[in-house]
Amino acid sequence: MTNPTNPTTLGSTSTDPTTGATSNGQTDGGGSATESGGTSSTDPTTGVTGSSTTEPATATEALTTGPDLTTTTDSAGTTTTGESDSTTTTSAGTDGTTTDASTTTTDGTTTSDSTTSGDGTTTEDVPCVVMGATLKPVIPNMMLVLDKSGSMLTKWDHDANPNTATVTRWNSLYQTVDTVLTKFNDKVNFGANLFPNKSAQMVYTDKACLVNANVEIAVKPKNKLAILNGIPAPDNMTIAGGTPATAGMTAAIKHLKTFPADVPRAILLVTDGAANCTSGLQPPPLFEKYDDSVHTVVNDAYMVDGIPTYVIGINTINATSGASQDGSPDNTNAFQKLNDLAVKGGTPKNDPAEKFYNADNQIELGVALDAVIADALSCVIPLDNEPGKPELTKVKINGVEVPMVNDCANQDGWVYTNPNGPYDAIELCGTACGGLKQFGKADVNFFCVPG
Repeated sequence: MTNPTNPTTLGSTSTDPTTGATSNGQTDGGGSATESGGTSSTDPTTGVTGSSTTEPATATEALTTGPDLTTTTDSAGTTTTGESDSTTTTSAGTDGTTTDASTTTTDGTTTSDSTTSGDGTTTEDVPCVVMGATLKPVIPNMMLVLDKSGSMLTKWDHDANPNTATVTRWNSLYQTVDTVLTKFNDKVNFGANLFPNKSAQMVYTDKACLVNANVEIAVKPKNKLAILNGIPAPDNMTIAGGTPATAGMTAAIKHLKTFPADVPRAILLVTDGAANCTSGLQPPPLFEKYDDSVHTVVNDAYMVDGIPTYVIGINTINATSGASQDGSPDNTNAFQKLNDLAVKGGTPKNDPAEKFYNADNQIELGVALDAVIADALSCVIPLDNEPGKPELTKVKINGVEVPMVNDCANQDGWVYTNPNGPYDAIELCGTACGGLKQFGKADVNFFCVPG
């Protein structure tokens, strides 16, 4: 390193106007002067002529640094020494124009590229910011549509242990909802709706089919307590009514449609029976006939509004029911109906025999709800600012770089949600999406220049 108190500098030859002394532009360590033709100039005030050797089409750097000090020589040969926290390079062109090219690093890094034109004038590109941020995906809005029919008081072997006491299906559903809301409370905006509502009665009239026109608990951030306080308690033994799934779904879809379509929306439907309570019917068909309109409602929500429905069945048997006036649809295979409903909702399982999630105990119910909600988590990450050079953006999950890809449906990596701009969001694809859901965040770096 050159001694900062006695620097040897590179600059043009100049003449001291007061003494007439002339200094040559030589160097012994900071670089070498390149001769490509000498030029001379006369000081208009003194008439003293000095010669210099320069590179015709490039800027010549003149910088000598030492610990805590920066020594520079400008195009006139003037040497300045002082303290500096950043590095400033002074460049001299053949026309005597001097331009600074500086780099400043804070939370982001501001950079500018110097360019020397053919006439020797040095200019700077517009600075951009090198930013690094840990970002989280957009939070989806999800409605829990829960079966509160009288059959939910049926007791079952909730823990797959015949030596323990049985509990009601509703008790298991409540406990499972509590668990998943605790886990995903800050990752999903939840709401809930009941079918039938809490006023439904165990009677063979339309009083068993009551459903609120508006949802019981509206979708909000961190909504766990409101939902658990808004549905019947786990030990409630007065639950009653039919299975008006169509009305319950209709209210949930109407509510979700009030939220922006560019934020993921989804419905989680949990039921233990076949849908009935068809609008416009009277008993006995009101209860003894399956309500096929729920399939149309679910399919329209997915195809028209982009709202998928995940279907979970509770202890659903793959068998066709008999014909009797028992309050449940006659000659109906509820298992096959839920299979079709899952397909119509756009989220069938990758299982040719079982397209919906069927739970035979509370353990399986918990696994199903956990898997469904995890699948519904978004892999889209909004960007606060568009990158200056979008092709140079780098993405890492848990410290591992994720490649930029072209086809999110068939490749593992990431893409811009708008490939032609604006570049205001990215989407993680394939295994990268799974990684984002596992770790909950990604490191995104925007670079102005390669490297």
